[in-house]
Amino acid sequence: MSREAPTEKHYVHRRAGHVMISYDKRLFVWGGYMELAHTHPYTLTTHSKCIYHSASDVWIYEPLLDVWKRKLSRGDIPQQLSGSCAAVHNDHMYLFGGTGCWTNNEKDEIENSCNNLWRLHLPTLTWEMLHPEGTSPYSCDKAACWVYKNRFYVFGGFGPPREFEVMPKIKVQFVQDDSFHRGWIDQLVYYDIDTNQWVWPDTTGPKPTPRAAHSADVAGDKVYIFGGRYREVRMNDLHCLDLLSNAWSGNLTNEEDANVPEGRSWHTFNFISENKAVMYGGFNTTQQVLNDCWMMKLGRDLLGFTDTEWIEVPLAYDHGEPRCWHTTAVIPDGEVYIHSGLTQPFYITMALLIDHAEEMVVLRFSPPSLQRLTIEAVCGLDLQLRSHWCQLPQTLQHILKTRTCPDRIL
Repeated sequence: MSREAPTEKHYVHRRAGHVMISYDKRLFVWGGYMELAHTHPYTLTTHSKCIYHSASDVWIYEPLLDVWKRKLSRGDIPQQLSGSCAAVHNDHMYLFGGTGCWTNNEKDEIENSCNNLWRLHLPTLTWEMLHPEGTSPYSCDKAACWVYKNRFYVFGGFGPPREFEVMPKIKVQFVQDDSFHRGWIDQLVYYDIDTNQWVWPDTTGPKPTPRAAHSADVAGDKVYIFGGRYREVRMNDLHCLDLLSNAWSGNLTNEEDANVPEGRSWHTFNFISENKAVMYGGFNTTQQVLNDCWMMKLGRDLLGFTDTEWIEVPLAYDHGEPRCWHTTAVIPDGEVYIHSGLTQPFYITMALLIDHAEEMVVLRFSPPSLQRLTIEAVCGLDLQLRSHWCQLPQTLQHILKTRTCPDRIL
C-alpha cells in the first residue's frame, strides 16, 4: 500500500491529530494529517514529512448506512491543522488551537501553533472565525476542551512561551521543553458564548500539573481530566473540576490500587452515561501504543465524596490495531466510535514511518436497536435475501443497498 499516491479512502482514514464530533446521530471528521514515507531513519526529532488534510473538507459518517460522505465547507475556513480540540454546543462545533504548516512551499514548511477559535455551523457547514474580547489562551496544540452550559473550556496544551506582561493577574504555569522552544501549560480558560469573550476563572484546590495530549469529558456539573504527557512522563492521574464552584479535587487515582490504568497520552476518554466513562488506547512512557480499554465508574463514598472505580474491559472481538492520537465520539445509542490514529510499527523499528489504523471501530455498551440488528442480519445474508428486498419499504431498500455497496465512500 503506497503512501506516495494515497487513495480517497486514505484521505478518510489515514489521519492523526484530527477531530471528530457527534451531531444529529452522525459523526463529523475534520483536519489532521497523513504521514508519508521517509527516505532516512526517523527519530523523535526528525521533521515530520506529511500531508495536512484539506481544511475545506468535512467527512460525515452515517452509522445506519455505514457510509462516508465528503462535504465542502465554506466561510472563514481555518488553515490546515493537527492537534486541535473541538466540542459541540447546540448546532455549532467550536474548534481551538492546533499546529499546522503555514506555507505551501515544501522546502520552507514551518510548523507553528495557534490560539485561534473557529465556529462551524453544522447544518450548513459554514465556518466563522471568532474574535473574542479578553486575554486569549496560549497558542498550543494537544489541549483538551469541553462544553458546559454556554461556555467552551480549554485546559492544558503544548506550545511556545508567552510574555507574562500581556497576562496581568492571570496565573499560568509554563514548563519549557528541553529540546524545543515550546512547553507544557496548565491554562484553564473558557470562551463565554453569550458575551464573546475569554474568561480565566479563579479556582480552588490542587490544580493539575501542566500537560498535553490528555483527555477530558463532562458528567453533570463536573469535568474529569485523565493523564497526558508532562516532560518525559505519561501520567495516570485523574482530576475533577466542579464547574459550579471551580474547585479542583486533587488526584483521584489511588496508586495503591493495582487495578488502575497505566499512564498515557494521546488516548480518548468519553462518558457513555452519567456515571460511566470509557477510555481507549494511547501511548505510554516506554513508547508503546496501548491496546487496552477501561471503564471508569463514578459513585459516592460514605462521606458523600466522589468515588471512582476502574474496570478493565476485555475486548473479546476484533477491534483493529492498537492506536494512539485517534479520535472517538459517542452517539446516543451508547456506541463509542473510534477513528484512525497511529499504530505501533514506527515505535518498534524506529526506522520505518508511523503507520495508520484505517478501521472504524465500534465499542457497544448497550444492546443495539432491533432495527439495527435486523439490518445487519439481512446484510449478512445478502445473496440469499436480495431477491426479496423489493417487498420492503423504499427507505429500507436504500439502507440495504447502500450498506452492501462495495464502495463505502460517496
